[in-house]
Amino acid sequence: TLALACAGLMGVETRPVAAQSVESSGLEFPSDGSHLRLQAPGNEAYQALDGSRMKQLVAEQTAIARRYRDAGHQYWGRIIGTEADHETASWMAERLRQAGAEVRLERLDLPPQWVPRSWEVSASGSGEVVTLASAWPTYASPGTPTGGIEVELIDVGLGMETDFRGRDVRGKAVIIHAIPRPGIISLISSPAVRGAIRRTDEHSAAAILLVIELPGNIQTSLYNVNSSVPTLALGSNDGATLQRMLSDADPNQPPRLRLRLDVEEVSGLTTTVVFGEVPAATDDAEKIVIVAHRDAFFEGASDNASGVATAIELVTYFSQVPRSQRRRTVEIIGTPGHHNRARTGMVWLAENRESVLRRAVLLMNAEHSAHALVDHWGAALQATNSLGPFSWRVNGSAELLEIANRAFDAFGIPRWAQTGGPWGEISRLSTVTPSVVLMHAGVLLHTNAETDEAIPAAGLAATTRAYAKIIDEVNQLDLSALVPRAANERQD
Repeated sequence: TLALACAGLMGVETRPVAAQSVESSGLEFPSDGSHLRLQAPGNEAYQALDGSRMKQLVAEQTAIARRYRDAGHQYWGRIIGTEADHETASWMAERLRQAGAEVRLERLDLPPQWVPRSWEVSASGSGEVVTLASAWPTYASPGTPTGGIEVELIDVGLGMETDFRGRDVRGKAVIIHAIPRPGIISLISSPAVRGAIRRTDEHSAAAILLVIELPGNIQTSLYNVNSSVPTLALGSNDGATLQRMLSDADPNQPPRLRLRLDVEEVSGLTTTVVFGEVPAATDDAEKIVIVAHRDAFFEGASDNASGVATAIELVTYFSQVPRSQRRRTVEIIGTPGHHNRARTGMVWLAENRESVLRRAVLLMNAEHSAHALVDHWGAALQATNSLGPFSWRVNGSAELLEIANRAFDAFGIPRWAQTGGPWGEISRLSTVTPSVVLMHAGVLLHTNAETDEAIPAAGLAATTRAYAKIIDEVNQLDLSALVPRAANERQD
């Protein structure tokens, strides 16, 4: 049941919440000093961009998320419209001022926001009751009736068409196993997962449990999976527990699921767009725009504390250039609500494209700018001392493409052999103006294992130095050299 509420999230009394799952199958990240790093000769000037300083910025943002959690919020992170969102906006504004930017804020009123207030999930059978600590509602999931539901459990494996043959799932809690791949979008948009959820809905299930088959008992926050019944993600350890209970149970007395998910649509919330500007020598100068969304699920160290840290460090670097020598303004835009249903940040950028792109010669997305490579070996995850590979995209001339690749190579950034992947927060503007995106999206994306320990200082330095080098080289060129030749011919 979705209860409508006009009260905001700030100051709302919270109830005690169930313990959070923090198991990640022994995953430990190497120290910053052991991470591989590379810098080609001739780029010594960019050593001023400090990876350790950026990692401290990441840690400050993850601390905001943990404070919100520790205040009693079961659904936590730097969630749009919450105290954590407002604290993050104030924090970013202050850090941009300290870095040397001129700062302004723009307040936005939000449409009703989906908010899971609290939930409890347990399974019982053969005299055993187990709390499923890793349970996490998928975004925009329907809630349960007041007081929750208690229904029979059934496992349909991967949820393929053949898995449903001869199975009666009506009125039951259906377990589906999802095989994760890098990138949260690939998991929830895969034909297998989409089809499994659709089939479960069509067979009139009462609830859906998506077991994310990563080692450990990691919590995962999925985007909207478009189910019509309460749907939650589970860690693989909890999934294995349910498998055991089902296997051991008397066929005439199958295990049962107890689920309570209290959800509200909360009106009256606000958020903030944060602007930081390093002005050029002249007021009418062109500009380079760097977008970094501020919100996150859980600690969100890579997504997107790393991108915000990159943006702030770029301000520190370019503010040291004497104003008389600045050909172009560098503008940072800290957008809110990348992860919410309304995609507030993307929509705001699209609706304000005229002002955002006015005199812009380059648009860059600072998003997921660093993460250690995590490998999957046997029954465990293994962290490495190298950067995770990046997807990347360039919209512009062959010269801009060459500039970007040269910068990525100069600082040893591992990336896909071919361009591709998401544009992220700037996706609705990316093809309107010359654009560059570099983004890591590994298996820990949107999980509670994406902590600041997973973010190497060397990685933050490499990505941010590459961005600074791209900006410096772009500043040697006119706009006509950055757009594709065909676009120039159309203008002529």
